[in-house]
Amino acid sequence: MEDRRLAGGLGGRGLRGWLAGAVWLVLLAGCGGGESVDASATATARFREGMEGLQGGIERGMPATVTMTDGQRFDPPQVTVPVGTNVVWRNASATEHTVTADPARAQTASNVQLPSGAEPFGSESLTQGQTFAQQLTVAGEYRYVCRIHEGSGMVGIVTVE
Repeated sequence: MEDRRLAGGLGGRGLRGWLAGAVWLVLLAGCGGGESVDASATATARFREGMEGLQGGIERGMPATVTMTDGQRFDPPQVTVPVGTNVVWRNASATEHTVTADPARAQTASNVQLPSGAEPFGSESLTQGQTFAQQLTVAGEYRYVCRIHEGSGMVGIVTVE
């Protein structure tokens, strides 16, 4: 004789109905209630949120990162940060680069500019994967170069507010 007291007293037909309802709810939830989603709009929103989060991190004292590229460029070429921010330069290039904010060490002194009261700074040659960090505590514009590729226009700017 078959025992029909399955699942807390539900009969065979009641259990099947309950399972069918549960499956329907899971499918409905998985489909977002039948609404369509524009994938490109979602990706754009996530990118925007990520960039806003990155800027928010800089505003909260997290370091700003500038990448040195194979194209003999600083990326981004210009960045704005709050006073006291640590700026980190990372060499992602297969060639060596420097960060030089010292007019005395630049090929052309006018390519480098520091705010009044700021001390010159610079790195030695950085190989791929190496970093250089500098805390910028004086407001103003810092123009810097890669000594090796200055003639190719490898110049960057950090504005400290």
